[in-house]
Amino acid sequence: MRSEAKRTSTLNGSSRATAPRIGSVGRVAPFLLVGLLCATVSPLGASARPDPPLTRPGTTQMDEVGRSDEALRDARESSDRKEFDKAAATLRGALKDDPDNRELLSLLARVLAWSRHFDESIAAYRKLLARYPDDAFDRAGYARALAWSGRSDKAIPEFRRAIAADSTDLETRIGYARALSWSGDLAGASMEYRRVLEAAPKNGDAWLGLATVTRWRNAPTASDAFTEKAAAHGADVDGVKEERSAVRLALRPAVGSGWMRLRERQITSDSTAFKLETVGGFIDARGTLARSVGLSLRASRLHHWEKNTGVPPDTTLNYDLNSTGIRGDVSFLRRYPVQVSAGLAYQRFEGRNPRVLYPLGSDDDFVGFNSRVWGYLGRFTPSVGVSRDYIAIKTTDGTGANVLVPGGVTDAGLGLRWDWNGRGSVTGSFSRATYTDDNDRTSVAGSLAYRINSRQPRLTLDYGLTWSDFSKPSASYFTPLESVKHAAGITATGYSERAAMDYGARYEFSFLTSSNFDDIAANVWSAYLNGTILDGVPLGVEGYYSVDNHSYRTWGLTLSGSVRW
Repeated sequence: MRSEAKRTSTLNGSSRATAPRIGSVGRVAPFLLVGLLCATVSPLGASARPDPPLTRPGTTQMDEVGRSDEALRDARESSDRKEFDKAAATLRGALKDDPDNRELLSLLARVLAWSRHFDESIAAYRKLLARYPDDAFDRAGYARALAWSGRSDKAIPEFRRAIAADSTDLETRIGYARALSWSGDLAGASMEYRRVLEAAPKNGDAWLGLATVTRWRNAPTASDAFTEKAAAHGADVDGVKEERSAVRLALRPAVGSGWMRLRERQITSDSTAFKLETVGGFIDARGTLARSVGLSLRASRLHHWEKNTGVPPDTTLNYDLNSTGIRGDVSFLRRYPVQVSAGLAYQRFEGRNPRVLYPLGSDDDFVGFNSRVWGYLGRFTPSVGVSRDYIAIKTTDGTGANVLVPGGVTDAGLGLRWDWNGRGSVTGSFSRATYTDDNDRTSVAGSLAYRINSRQPRLTLDYGLTWSDFSKPSASYFTPLESVKHAAGITATGYSERAAMDYGARYEFSFLTSSNFDDIAANVWSAYLNGTILDGVPLGVEGYYSVDNHSYRTWGLTLSGSVRW
């Protein structure tokens, strides 16, 4: 459930209560992507109310109005004390004598929503809106009840209708932004919160909502800054407390370790393929400097080897290495919507077995790097990045002898993502890569993704098309010339707040054509499961498996665990 606060405001001479806190904010999963929002929904204004309806026959108007006003007053006092069942009983009793009283029914609908009797609240709102379809205040209340009950997709058009009737009601717009974020439309929610802040820069509830959206976008340091602005501008105290707690959890330092085993196929021609394997462990650490700069560090000790799959199969070693590596990354995300990250990596290699076709040469280390800048500009997310990653190059030295070189590929690229709503997105990219063996690659890619449901697990369909070309074939890595790759997949993701767990699974079918390889059709399955025990020990497992039409199989498994404090 979502937390809400600021339960009362006064409008047209009558108190209009809004929702109490009805839950807590939990943790955020790495893929995905959706959590629960701390915010408030108190309306700042609403459409003018018409005159009260006529009383029932058999009573005087003054007597019935007096009893109804007394019931309204008693119910408001009970709801202020969070005695919602008592308030609902008072209102139901008054409605028996005055069934057409609009104020009684409107307050009953709100009280039922606050006490989490959402179906009854929705039914009351529908009865009201059938009589008064243009009432922006009750339309917004109906939308809130839908959103609180987990039906954000149905709430969104109701919020839009209420805003169209009264665009000055900023609390309705904040409720609309919450519903957008709960439905997964973080871009739309961020835009709406910023529109509210343009109209009212000191609106603490809008700052609080924006803080949660930025945290869900994996920028907890920005959330920290926005939460303090929310507190300074009078946001809901309980909501601020929850968001601060969630930020502290996201920024808590952690240290952990893990183990991986990967098997891949290096296809270098139609008749040649090698089996490449990596196995070993790693240690991870992360923290935050001055609540502004994210820091992460990984140290690893890995064993890499490549076997020739010819005759006799899987016996001839191309190379056999141990590597010791360290990688450090920094991120500066506090200046949301502009985000920056960068990192350095170093690996030192040692020959493990001298009886190989390609022994390690005099060059026995590798330095890599990565950097990326991106920004959330409305529904668009442009990005630019450059990276240098390790790749083993099998070549010859000056004497013509075989030698293995710890080479690299430097890849510079541009990207643009468009989230047209909470369900669909389009992504495009262009990249240019250069290899240490004087090879080049140009790639242009585009993909389309659409989430087909709002309930858990969330299912997303996607399709991608990639064109790429290398300047020449390589004997060290896969180099399809003038290739076109089609890839279609389905992904399921979900989380359990109660169990502190998130999960995901994916199936993808791809088909690649090129000028120098037979067509390759591949089936790929992958899954992950992350959980936290004892509130401070995250554990995770992820794996993948693939097989293509040439019976080439690859797989990988990674186990990890950490402790945070």
